[in-house]
This record gives sequence, structure tokens and C-alpha cells, in this order.
Amino acid sequence: MNPKRAYLGADGLKGYLSPARDEYVPLVELPSALNQYLDSHNIHISLKLMNTLPLGNVKSLPAYNLLNSTGVAGKNIVESSSGNTVFSMGLLAPLFGANSVHAIASGNVSNGKLKLLQLANVNVELRDGPICPDASDPTSTIAVARAQGVRDGWVNPGQYDNDANPQAHQEITGPQLYDQLGETLGMVVAGLGTTGTLVGTSRYIKTQLPAIKIGGAVRVPNNKVPGVRTQYGLTEVAFAWQDLLTEEPVMINEHEAYETSLEMIRSGLLVGPSSGFAIAAARSLVGALLRDGLADELRGKHVVAICPDSCFPYVDEYFEVLDEDYFPEIKDLSTGRWHEASSLLADIPEITADELHLDMVDGVSRHFTVIDVRDAREFEDHHIPGSVHIPLIGIKEWLGELNEKERQCKYLFVCSRMQRSARAARSARDYGVSAYILSGGTAAWSEAGFERTRPMLCEVKHP
Repeated sequence: MNPKRAYLGADGLKGYLSPARDEYVPLVELPSALNQYLDSHNIHISLKLMNTLPLGNVKSLPAYNLLNSTGVAGKNIVESSSGNTVFSMGLLAPLFGANSVHAIASGNVSNGKLKLLQLANVNVELRDGPICPDASDPTSTIAVARAQGVRDGWVNPGQYDNDANPQAHQEITGPQLYDQLGETLGMVVAGLGTTGTLVGTSRYIKTQLPAIKIGGAVRVPNNKVPGVRTQYGLTEVAFAWQDLLTEEPVMINEHEAYETSLEMIRSGLLVGPSSGFAIAAARSLVGALLRDGLADELRGKHVVAICPDSCFPYVDEYFEVLDEDYFPEIKDLSTGRWHEASSLLADIPEITADELHLDMVDGVSRHFTVIDVRDAREFEDHHIPGSVHIPLIGIKEWLGELNEKERQCKYLFVCSRMQRSARAARSARDYGVSAYILSGGTAAWSEAGFERTRPMLCEVKHP
């Protein structure tokens, strides 16, 4: 044990980055202001802050284990990932003598994530394909990484089926939680991505507390919460996570994830959207048990939500998912004008997904021309029936070409959330065109379970 947390000598850096069972990740209980069940039912909610690990994310534990067990010295690493796993591999690779790290990623990855991977010296290869690829599909990013990994001088650690992933949490996260809480540990909750965190932690905890409750959360289709999957998307994962759950998986949307994360941030816990996702799931699961009259099963015990990473890689996304009412206004004191970000949606009328759906006959809106301003890949994945694709970058050129009759139409602008559609609607207003935006964007439309053109198989309707 290293109580002074001093990592000195020639192996100081390696010691700092090497996961250790006795280097405890903080466990923080939420006060009653953040836990409505504490005073009323004596049910505690605590957060395992994996964002405090040296590399700032939960995937650094399995990434280390994957590299350590695979044998990567003198080889090129290739992994299907656009997030924390391959980011961590990029930073850990020099410790293991690897030549390089390569990510096979979906073309839908955000620019912010791509820049983080570049910072970590990761070579990125973007691929077209469904948003929830089937691991058996030879064109999926998982299959491509596997195929590239068998080449001479290459290796694919394989986070989706290599047991070194959950083993890291079986050896570290599970024992830590039991040491920290003992018999007062009542439930562990995690978002379901590769499922390594939930599987490994549960394996250990169940050996100590056979009656422990295990909860997992999946995301609502077409809701972009980093690191977690839809129910269908979990079919590409090889680990037997279903056998470990004691509760039905909870479905959480992106708004709940980002809103809960923001609530934590403003309480001093700098956790990201996937952490908000897990915390929202923990609250939901406790609420479900109370409604079923099972409060006594958790009374006096802790429900632990695993918090995967920090808020910092996703700052821009908070302003896309949450509307301007969540944030203080910014005033440009040099000009006296309000910053565009705080007034973008002002005076632009919103149409809800329900209102648009009621307005549609045979897949076409009766009163609006629906303009989808997302990029081509997003539009091809899924779009509202009858919508016309005009990417945001070309919206002003399109507006300038409208004839007099076309200018009399009502245009409903749509994007994944609302930021891009608001900019398009603002431009349309400048051209004297009647403009509206879809409240909540295609994410709200998908969450409502309304029909989409060319829906992917993984985009099951929300019950």
C-alpha cells in the first residue's frame, strides 16, 4: 500500500498507472438534497468515482488488463472503440512496449472524441456502418478490428469478448466496494456498454454477498449517451451480463443522463453523462422497489452507482442536449449584446414530436415541410418520414434559391436535438421564411416510438 501516494524512482510512472486493489477509488455518499430516499426510507445512494483514476476513466482498468494479458510488446494494437478504452490504450501502450495503437470507429463519433484520441496518439480509422453493429457482421468495426488483429505484427485485445475486461473489475472494483461498505452494500448499478464493469464487479460481490441486488441500464434508441448501448446493441457483447442482473434493465434517455450529470457537477462531483446515466438508473431502480413495497430490502443499505468518467470531454454536448434555461446567460460586455448561445432559441416556436405525429397523414406532414439539417450519415441511419435532407452547411444557399411560392410554406427544422435546427430556423427567419423547430429533435421522436425511415435493427421502439 502507498498511503502517501508518492510514485518515485525509475518505475514511478508505471506504478502510478498500474491498477492496484489497495489504491482505493473514492466512494462518496449523496446527501439528502441529492437523494430523495435517504430521509424517508434510510436508503443511501453512493457514487464510485472512477473519474478519479489516473487516466480519468473506468475503462483504464480493463485497458491495462487487456494489454497486460494479450502480449503487445513490439506489436501494433488495433481495437474497435471510439472512446475511453482505446484512449486509455493509447496512453498505456508505451508501458507495454507496443509500437502503435489504432482505433476502428464509427463515422458518427464526435469531433471532440476524435481530438482526444489524437491527443492520446491513437490512429483512427472511421468506418460506415450501423450505429449498433452486429459483431458477426464482417463489416462491423468489431469484426474489422479482429481481422486486422490477426495480421503479422498486429494484435486485437478485444474488449467485447476478452475476459480480461471484466476480470479487471473482479480483481479491483468489486473487492474495493466490499471493503468500503461490507454488509451495508445493498445494490450495484452500472450502465451497460461492454458490460465489463457490471460483470466483473458482480462476480466478486456475489461471492461475498449472494443476495446483493445488481441493476443495469440501457439507453433509449437514438439517444447519444457515451459508452452505453441500447438493448439490441448489447447482442454484440459476449459476456453473460443477463445472468448477473437481479433487476430488469432500466431504460434511460440522454436528457436524464445529462441533466443528472449537471446536477452532480453543480454539487462538486465532476462526473460525465454516463455517470448521470448510472445515477438516474439507481434512483429509478430504488423507486421501482419502493412502488413494489420492497423498501425493507434496501433499508439502511447503500445503492452504489458506478461513475465512469468526468464531464470535461463532453462540455459542448451539455449545451446541445439541455436547453438554455439550464445555464446562466452570457453577456458580451464589450458590445452590450447578449451572446448568441443564450438567445439562439428565442422567439423560434417549437413543435413537439406528438404534435408533428398527429399532423402527419400517410407519412407526410399536412402543415409543415420538414427539413432535416443533420449530416448525411445521420440522415441515412434514420429520419422522420417525409423529411427533406438539407445539411446545415448548405441551408443558406438553399434558402437563397427558394421561389416566392416556396417562401410562403411553413418549414419545420429538425436535427438530433435542437442546436443545429435552431441555427437553421434563425437563418430562415432572416430570409423572411416561416420557421419552426422540432422540440427535442429526432431523439425525442425516436424516444416516443414513432415511425422512422430506414430504422436500424438496433433501434427498437421504446415501450
